[in-house]
Amino acid sequence: MRFVGDGPEYDCVKRSAYAMPLGHMPPEGVIRIMRTASFLVVPSICYENFPRTLAEAYACGLPVIASRLGSMVELVQDGITGLLFEPGSSEDLAAKIRWATANPREISEMGRRAKLEYEEKFKPERNYALLMSIYEAAMALAKKAPCEHK
Repeated sequence: MRFVGDGPEYDCVKRSAYAMPLGHMPPEGVIRIMRTASFLVVPSICYENFPRTLAEAYACGLPVIASRLGSMVELVQDGITGLLFEPGSSEDLAAKIRWATANPREISEMGRRAKLEYEEKFKPERNYALLMSIYEAAMALAKKAPCEHK
């Protein structure tokens, strides 16, 4: 398994016989790795708001195995665009990775659906249109009920 990034557990990962630690990489390097991967693991134990890495993975057609925590529960549809595991449970994470490795056809289909999810929800053009509609609604509301200044 390839590991991108660094942190307090980096030395431990370097000693693993199963790991290929790549260390810190620039964003374009991360995307290049994602395009050749089978799945992305996001083992966060923090309440992530919206991990950019997840949207980047979906853009690459890469399913995500993520902690069942915070917004990731909403962003990763378990069994559809990836898999969820219990945060902090190495056993559950290992089980999900084993399943993903043993079921390449299903994981590939999850990747296809992840790409569709990106196309429908996260493309810059889609987000721009949503943001503009929010601004237009706010301006229309402001015209109907102007602020009173004291």
